[in-house]
Amino acid sequence: MSKKNIFSIILSIILSLIIGFLIYKQIIYPTIIPMVIKGGASLFADWTVILNASDCYQKGYDVYLNNPCDYWNRKHVYGEILLSIPFIKTYPKFYYFYFPIIIGFLFIYILSYTLFDHKNIKFFISSLIFIFSLPVLLAIERSNIDLIIFIFMFLIAKFNNYFLKYFLIVTSSVVKFYPILLSAIFLYEKNKKNLLINIILILFMIFIIMVFQYESLKKIFNNTQQFTGYGYGLYEFSFFGFFNFFQSLNINIDGKNFNWIKYIYATIFILIPFIVLNFFKILKFDEFIDSSNIEENLNFENKLYFLASTIIIFCYFSFSNFIYREIFFLGLVPSILMSLSKSESKVVLFYFYLLLSKFLLTSIFIYIYQNNIFELINPLMILIKHTVDLYLIFFVFNFYLKYISLFFRKFFLNFQI
Repeated sequence: MSKKNIFSIILSIILSLIIGFLIYKQIIYPTIIPMVIKGGASLFADWTVILNASDCYQKGYDVYLNNPCDYWNRKHVYGEILLSIPFIKTYPKFYYFYFPIIIGFLFIYILSYTLFDHKNIKFFISSLIFIFSLPVLLAIERSNIDLIIFIFMFLIAKFNNYFLKYFLIVTSSVVKFYPILLSAIFLYEKNKKNLLINIILILFMIFIIMVFQYESLKKIFNNTQQFTGYGYGLYEFSFFGFFNFFQSLNINIDGKNFNWIKYIYATIFILIPFIVLNFFKILKFDEFIDSSNIEENLNFENKLYFLASTIIIFCYFSFSNFIYREIFFLGLVPSILMSLSKSESKVVLFYFYLLLSKFLLTSIFIYIYQNNIFELINPLMILIKHTVDLYLIFFVFNFYLKYISLFFRKFFLNFQI
């Protein structure tokens, strides 16, 4: 076993114990909104709703319409495959307690493996900020299924076994539809014939499975609000969520309407900066592409970056999300850190600190908001949080467009079957 693996295992054990302590002593509440049952917080609530749905399904209920086995009567909004988990009644303690702990530990191990370098402690504090951020703690406390999808994403980027890739992509896609985007990994296939075959095959396999689950999918999409992981305020990660919040924001002082302030804010902090950055090309986005050599270098970090950015962009512009989906931003970090180790590019360094600031501000703002420390500035904090999200997506999207343009240019110039 390599020193890196040993270091990652030891670190992940330490971090897991600290996070476990924070949850056990309920220190994370009410910053993390608890799912309360009989006056106490319900642990792993996003995972237990799946197990409860499976229980009701076995009893003959249509859990896509009604799930009385769940304390909050949350409907099932995932694929049918999760309704057939075996031996839940035989080993309830394993499924309800030990399994989510195992998933949480694997997730923390992956973060330890990808974010921390035992040879370089330069970004150690920064990595701890990522680990103990609210999106990460929320995902672990709820044992949200996005943890499993993140683990799958890591395995798909890390290993080159085709059977493993097919299995993980198909399995995750029939659980939640957006992981089908993980099939973008085949764009790293140098042989164009194999690329087309892989994409067609994976899409065909998922199509067949979807056909058999057509009725279930219709019911899932009827539960749009729950299905999309509907967030709100500081707990939301979504372009349309930002737009709706901004539109509905009313600034009244002493009975007078001051809504013009929000339009000045949008002009100064959003519109003008985006115009300047786009048209005057102050930021040289090619620097990140060049330093990471993402076009030619088929290493794990670049693959993980590409998969994570694909999911982030799609989810941000497609539907509303709870902030636990922001954990996919952490898939960008290894490639960024690798680029910084090769070059002190200002644009890459700014990119990294913007990403770090996003997690830090989100955590601080939610703490202030949930603990009612400065209620008057709650709307301002929500506005700033969404503005930082928008800036970060701007970076991710620009780098993504650069990569895609490089790929297609190379693909069509060298197309051979």
